[in-house]
Parts: sequence; C-alpha cells; structure tokens
Amino acid sequence: MNIDFKNKKVLVTGATRGIGKAIALKYSELGAMVVITGTKKEKPTCFDESILYEQLEINENSFWKQRVVEINEKYKGFDICINNAGINKVNNIYETKTSDIDNVLLVNLNAPIFIASEVSKAMVKNKKGYIINIASIFGIVSKKGRNPYTATKSGLIGVTKTMAIDLGEHNILVNSISPGFVDTELTRKVLGKEGMNEMKDKVPMKKLANVEDIVPSILFLTSKYNTYITGQNIIVDGGFTCE
Repeated sequence: MNIDFKNKKVLVTGATRGIGKAIALKYSELGAMVVITGTKKEKPTCFDESILYEQLEINENSFWKQRVVEINEKYKGFDICINNAGINKVNNIYETKTSDIDNVLLVNLNAPIFIASEVSKAMVKNKKGYIINIASIFGIVSKKGRNPYTATKSGLIGVTKTMAIDLGEHNILVNSISPGFVDTELTRKVLGKEGMNEMKDKVPMKKLANVEDIVPSILFLTSKYNTYITGQNIIVDGGFTCE
C-alpha cells in the first residue's frame, strides 16, 4: 500500500509527546499539513517548522472552546482529526476527589465531543473526512484506581459509535483506537519500573508497545484505503485483553 496524505490537513490534539507526537510526525512525513495542540505557549523544540502549533489548554473555563473554534476557522477546517489529548488520575474510589472526576471527564470525554462537533462542520460541507478518538483498553477492562479514567474511555468508545451514525451519510468515518500498555513517559510515571515489568509479563507478546506500534492503525483508518470501516474500536494491545 502506498499511503500518503499530500494536500490533507490534519489536527492532532495533545501531540507534544508520546503517542500524539508519533502520530503528528508520521502524518507530516507522509506529506500532510499537520497542526498540533499543547498546553504550553511555545511549540516544543522537537518539532520543526513543517508542523504548526496552537496552544489549547482544556480547563474549567469556557475559553478553550473558543480556541477550538478559532483554530478550526484559522485553517478552514481539517480533513482528519485525531482526538488524542488525555489525562489520568490514579486513586481508589474512596480517595477520588470531585475535582479529579471533573478534570478527567472534561479533557478525556467532553473535549473530544466538542472538538468533533466543530471539525465535522467543514467535513460535512466537503462530504468527506476522518475522525479518530484515542481511547484505551481501560475503556474495555480496568485496573485498580482508574475510576474516572475508565469512565471517560468507555464513554469515548461509546460516543464514537454515535458520531459514526450521525456523520456516516456525509461520508465521514469515525473510529476509536484503544492502545494497551505503551512505553511512554506517562506510563513510566504511573506504573514505575516494577509496574512496567509486571505489565510486560501479562502481555502475551511479552513486551509493551512503542508509540510507533499504535500509529499504523490510525494511518490506515484515515487513508484512502478505508472507505467503509466506521464506528469501530480497534484494540492495539499485544493481546492483553484476550485473556
């Protein structure tokens, strides 16, 4: 397959590190005009001038919604939108604060719905487009202390189906990707060295994913080769959820 994204505009949220960064770099390498978002004022130095940067800090005030509208209007819409931005807060249910629930819900679920509602407007006019929501295996299974996180990722998988139904007649395909345990800075911080080794043993392939292992599925689902897959949740976890 010869996949390229020349003349395509791609938005990747939360793309300053980890999976989002890998996604953005690969789209750029394959010819797309890529716009990434992050919470900092300045674009990280790891990106060159070929990748455009917009600050988008999703928080309790409503200004972030206006920023989404501004970004979408500035680039006159996008052909592909990757809702990747996400946060996690690990606590037992009896230690979970209301503020933690609100923040995780806002970033992981409310924001992707709102962003999709905005970017889909131009896609509807163009009668084509792709939206990918980055969910998680924790939307299917769970682990101790992941209460708000699991709620949001389950919700994101569910709302992906509704988006696909709403947008299908406009030739807009919407899918979610559920990565398993990926060796990222955030995973190392949450699990620690001992936890990382423990997870490796539980994965049938006996290794954690690299960020590059997640990208190919996204590229295929947003390429010219995907003309009929929509409303699906693709699990990329090395077989972890099989057992």
